[in-house]
Amino acid sequence: MGSNVIDAGLLKRMFLAGVANLESKKEWINELNVFPVPDGDTGTNMTLTILSAAREVNSVEELTMETLAKAISSGSLRGARGNSGVILSQLFRGFTKAIKYSTEIDMELLAEALQRATETAYKAVMKPKEGTILTVAKGISDKAKELAQSGCDMDVFIQELLKEGDYVLSQTPEMLPVLKQAGVVDSGGQGLMQVLKGAYDGYLGKEITFTAEKPAASRAVTGAANDEIDTADIKFGYCTEFIIMTSRAFTHEDEKEFKAFLSSIGDSIVCVADDELVKVHVHTNDPGLAIQKALTYGQLTSMKIDNMREEHQERVIKNAEREAIKQAEADRREREQEDKSKWKEYGFISVSAGAGIGEIFKGLGVDYLIEGGQTMNPSTEDMLNAIRQVPARNIFILPNNSNIIMAAKQAKQLTKDKEIFVIPTKTIPQYYCYH
Repeated sequence: MGSNVIDAGLLKRMFLAGVANLESKKEWINELNVFPVPDGDTGTNMTLTILSAAREVNSVEELTMETLAKAISSGSLRGARGNSGVILSQLFRGFTKAIKYSTEIDMELLAEALQRATETAYKAVMKPKEGTILTVAKGISDKAKELAQSGCDMDVFIQELLKEGDYVLSQTPEMLPVLKQAGVVDSGGQGLMQVLKGAYDGYLGKEITFTAEKPAASRAVTGAANDEIDTADIKFGYCTEFIIMTSRAFTHEDEKEFKAFLSSIGDSIVCVADDELVKVHVHTNDPGLAIQKALTYGQLTSMKIDNMREEHQERVIKNAEREAIKQAEADRREREQEDKSKWKEYGFISVSAGAGIGEIFKGLGVDYLIEGGQTMNPSTEDMLNAIRQVPARNIFILPNNSNIIMAAKQAKQLTKDKEIFVIPTKTIPQYYCYH
């Protein structure tokens, strides 16, 4: 069981465990991504965001709650990618502001920090949409506020928050029709839950050995509705991101003016001012306009422009290829089953040296002849190929040479779908005796 309070050392371990869990699940989260644009990069963007913070956390020399909080907040903001990544950075920003001057986090402070995280993230988004990562964060923070005075252990407290987060996440398709149509939960909300679940494992002191395997149920229902969204449905085609290094104070009025301008040329706007930096994310059809306006406030860095229509099309093609491979494999298995139903009960394979003896063997009912003998010993692969060619449930192999018996036995060990019997014949005459 973990501690009833969280100090800087434990918080660092929890954060890095959350990073590891998110990174291991990023491809799965990418598959869920249909909102606000089905470009399949939510998991990647959230991972790049949190990895940026992890690098700063690992470079902290004197670990205190304040230095840790600064590393998480600054690192995630500088590395924030995509809508979900920027929102994740704001959740971290609000959380760390609440805890940075403490030495330990108890349940009351944890509840307060989660409230602050949610409020900061909602303020950063111009038009918050329910059914997203914001909704999941709010559900968790509301539950934390409710339980803060309950007197339960920290372990129970965190477990209840995770249960609530999973429940709210499961309801996101009821809030956003596009999620319900595609049969998925919100990808950003799922990403947040993976961070928190990893953090809980870190809290418990578990050995973090996450793998990149996909979890069992990635979709509420199966289907490819998200692939059926046409690129024409993407109103603003370029995901545009950059950081403004301000040359003067970026006032509240500046922020309002800039957000209003961004609203006139795009959507999915997140604009966050922090010290001398302003992190900007917008979907627009003219990235140049956003860049020109931003240059009036200072120099730009960390610029990134992605063509979301192209990304979506690539995703559709990849999904189609994946489905084609799955279908081909299913067809192969079906053919295999049909073939098996036609198998006879017994089959015979024999090693033969010379065409004349081979004709005799065929006359005696041997199904497959392998050419070979004393000077040319067949390999295990030759045996396996012969086994594949004989449509029988039980196959008898007669090597007819002592040097070939071992290869036949190895082939027997490697065959799973047929029963193989190796008759250790060492000469041709012995074959006739056994036969």
